Amino acid sequence: MTKKIIEEEGVERPLVAHRITELAHAIMHHKKAYYSGHPEISDAAYDALEDELRSMSPDHPVLEIVGAGTLPFAAAGAVARKVEHRTPMLSLDKTYNLADLHHWVGGRPVMGTLKVDGNSLSIVYEGGRLVLAKTRGNGRVGEDVTEKAVWISDIPRTLTEGMDAEVRGEIYCTEGNFLRLADEMVQLGLDRPTNPRNIVAGLLGRKAHFELARYFSFFAFDFIPANGKSPGFKTEVEKFKWLGKVGFSLPHPKRLSDPAEIEGYLDYVKALIAEDEIGLDGAVFSYDDLALHDEMGLTAHHPRYKMSFKWQGQTAVSVIKEISWATSRLGIVTPVAVIAPVYLSGASITNITLHNAAHVKAYNLKPGDRIEIVRSGEVIPKFLGVVEPAAGDYRWPENCPECGSLLVSDSIRLKCPNETACPAQRLGAILNWIRCAEIDDLNEKRLLPLMDSGLVKSMADLYRLQEKDFLIIPQTREKMASKLCKNIQSSKDLPLASFLNGLGIEGAGRTTWEKLLEHFHGLDGVLKATADEIGKIEGFAEKSAAQVVDGLTARRGWIKDLLEAGVKPFQADAVPKEGVLSGLQFVITGALSVPRAEIEDAIKMAGGKLSASVSRNTYAVVTEEPDSGSTKMKKARELGVKIWSERQLRSAIADKANIEGGNNL
Repeated sequence: MTKKIIEEEGVERPLVAHRITELAHAIMHHKKAYYSGHPEISDAAYDALEDELRSMSPDHPVLEIVGAGTLPFAAAGAVARKVEHRTPMLSLDKTYNLADLHHWVGGRPVMGTLKVDGNSLSIVYEGGRLVLAKTRGNGRVGEDVTEKAVWISDIPRTLTEGMDAEVRGEIYCTEGNFLRLADEMVQLGLDRPTNPRNIVAGLLGRKAHFELARYFSFFAFDFIPANGKSPGFKTEVEKFKWLGKVGFSLPHPKRLSDPAEIEGYLDYVKALIAEDEIGLDGAVFSYDDLALHDEMGLTAHHPRYKMSFKWQGQTAVSVIKEISWATSRLGIVTPVAVIAPVYLSGASITNITLHNAAHVKAYNLKPGDRIEIVRSGEVIPKFLGVVEPAAGDYRWPENCPECGSLLVSDSIRLKCPNETACPAQRLGAILNWIRCAEIDDLNEKRLLPLMDSGLVKSMADLYRLQEKDFLIIPQTREKMASKLCKNIQSSKDLPLASFLNGLGIEGAGRTTWEKLLEHFHGLDGVLKATADEIGKIEGFAEKSAAQVVDGLTARRGWIKDLLEAGVKPFQADAVPKEGVLSGLQFVITGALSVPRAEIEDAIKMAGGKLSASVSRNTYAVVTEEPDSGSTKMKKARELGVKIWSERQLRSAIADKANIEGGNNL
């Protein structure tokens, strides 16, 4: 809302001026609280204050203050050396509207990165050696925090290039490290921190306990050449490749060339917000062409060549009624807070995940606590913090809620060790197989009667079922029984990567197995691979390599049982990078006239890609059941995705012109 609109709407100017002053004072107050490590409101509530002030007074000086401004945010008694930024460290312009984002992009290629909810940091190198680390401060003058930065493993002490340079990025604390850090701070006699975001600002301002910074991580997102010298980057892609080459961790950069790719990246970020332990509050987009950066320049507040996208967040306060614990397919016993119902983003929220046992301990969570929660768009609601604690202390369960086994703790999680007999783990393992093998129409509701009757005790038992066995499922008639049996049998032929993914090994997804199969061809090759051999592959840490080997060893019996039941994992030969289906993504579902693996192989050999789920990036769904009411078909119709028969697919492969003319059935 501009000043002109305010006047036209008849708002009295004295009231407007009073509100502007009120908002400015509130914003400065909450900046001070945030950068002292004790925020009083959520990010969404703070953004709303800034947005209101911007609508009433777009040029207000408070909106141009970046970071802590001139506010003291160091711990009491601490004196930090002030350091000027040769190039200003500015904030980012932001939007919550997808159409506005696409308009800003304007059809240009952009680089997408994660928007980490942390604190900006600048690292200065001279002759390739780290000599200074400084906070953003007010954007023009920061504070020297070198003694803390040297404890952060993500920040290289030297650059292999041996050059003068300044690298900028975001310092943050993961959920897991926050829980460990909180325990250590209590042991040192310090106050327990409130959350991962605020502890970074709090510790950066301390004059003692520098070693606690070892719990922090760092993502590099920018390079500032020294003395006008530069490695000669022309694009963001080249810049990020160089940052990765010299040893920095990167905020998941990806070059995006069209609206579909941008929306796909936002879906990826949204999934990370819900599932990952890195605190994220959106994504950042910057024009890939660095010449545009110089051409567009900066405002007093932000660079014109970058834009952040955030989901409009809504927060609410509720009371924990009880904390329930559930066992996952991997045996992890996870806490969920049952809360007094609140409405956020158009939905009634009654349950909030509390992540893990250590999370409950760190926040001393218990029934009666008043807590703040947030929901941004369609993102899963999240716990933000305790507003008013109830009396008493947290409690952990001693036994598995499903099988009664004595739980074990790794200091972060509680786990049921009864992997083979725990009902929850057995159910989860079979449901995971059903998902990975893409067995349509068989869901948890239909699986449970088969397990309760003793017909299904393992994944392999699915392939031993006969049509009559499905009739024990309530409201199931002969036609559905026949269909379920057929769907299971048709899943016997499946890609080897899907087969391995279906084993449900912790920390290993479909892409993990695809990468391993590039190095160890065939099932035997993967089974014989050692942790040392896997650890030498780019992207595999020692821990993840050990998880893969241990997981495969523990599941040798499952593998043998599945193969004996007739499952035939299939690995295609080398797939050409180019073909008539290059760049197109397909989903296969429902009944087919030939084995599924044959259709998959045809798509891959033509250069196409396969996906297990339908999204905006899906080009076509291939099926012989166009009238199916399955979840995938419903999603395809909602998104307007093409629905092809096998005939249409083969016709498209034979004649590229048919791709453009492939109409829905």
